[in-house]
Amino acid sequence: IDGIVQSKNISPGYGYSKNGNATYGQGNITFTADKNFTFQLGYGKNFIGDGYRSLFLSDNANSYPYFKVTANIWKLKYMALYTNYQDIRGSEGNYKDYFQKLSTIHYLSLNITKWWNFGFFESIIWQSQEDQFYRGYDINYMNPVIFLRPVEYSQGSSDNALLGGSMKFKIKKKNILYSQLILDEFLLKELKAGNGWWGNKYGIQVGFKSYDFLWIKNLSLQLEYNVVRPFTYSYYYQPTSISTLQNYAHFNAPLAHPLGANFKEITAGLTYHKKRWIFEGLTTKAKIGLDTNSSISIGQDIYKPYNARENEYGYVTTNGLTTDIINTTLKISYVINPEAQFIFQVGVTNRMYKNSIENSSNNLFFIGIKTAIINRYSDI
Repeated sequence: IDGIVQSKNISPGYGYSKNGNATYGQGNITFTADKNFTFQLGYGKNFIGDGYRSLFLSDNANSYPYFKVTANIWKLKYMALYTNYQDIRGSEGNYKDYFQKLSTIHYLSLNITKWWNFGFFESIIWQSQEDQFYRGYDINYMNPVIFLRPVEYSQGSSDNALLGGSMKFKIKKKNILYSQLILDEFLLKELKAGNGWWGNKYGIQVGFKSYDFLWIKNLSLQLEYNVVRPFTYSYYYQPTSISTLQNYAHFNAPLAHPLGANFKEITAGLTYHKKRWIFEGLTTKAKIGLDTNSSISIGQDIYKPYNARENEYGYVTTNGLTTDIINTTLKISYVINPEAQFIFQVGVTNRMYKNSIENSSNNLFFIGIKTAIINRYSDI
């Protein structure tokens, strides 16, 4: 975390960090029109998915202004999310110097049967300012109806679009298999060729949850695997002063998985509840290919334009400076106030970081009192 603070001037999940200080805030106003429709205006975070991570939209980055509409009709659940992100590079923390970027996200979830769910995701990001022209929130993207790509094509725009799909299977009520597929760019013929074309940009998540694991009441298990190809979520748009302004990121942090792209990750977590006591163990093991040249991209840093690549082919996931990151946390918590999620906790985290340049292992012991208002990821 300290490395991220020093290199990107952010405290992960919080705001701009300067001299070790960071600010954070969130809040919302929610109006429930009836049993089917809900409207929410807020400043905070959103998460789409069933996993520990999300390849669609996670709560990894800082809070942002948003307006959200959700509808529950029959077997369908639909969300339209309108957001305002910021690119803070070069701003020194001054809001007036933030570059504004806007987004529309749609997510449609369908319960095909009682045990089978399918979801469709789409997102589009554009910059609010193009040279001397203030574009603002494009009215064409305010349409709450899903399928934005035809709108984008009709405008002849080069805005950044993502598509995705998800599936979830319930097995005997207390077991869940879930998955996500994110598509940034993709050509089937290039995939079949197997030559590592840079433009095959996609990610896959597969996971499993089990409640009352091994028939032990209140014992939960979660296993998850994530892989994201190089250059996924990155972007290049020549007319802007910052060519990556439309990348899938906010406040110097990825909007999806905290590692960005060009990685493989396995997560295993075990949780046991006993009255107000909570015992937790979590391990994440990631292999990531880091960029080593400030002017050349091998596809990991989504803040580098994808046209900064050296080649068209030969990109394999984790190429670059191959780095292993293992985080293991053991934690004991006591819920003082269940309604406010007021929790006392004590624990230890071990972090191992290894590549051809650095090899380190550190232990962090912690004790504290918190409210579980937000997630903060320390395993990155």
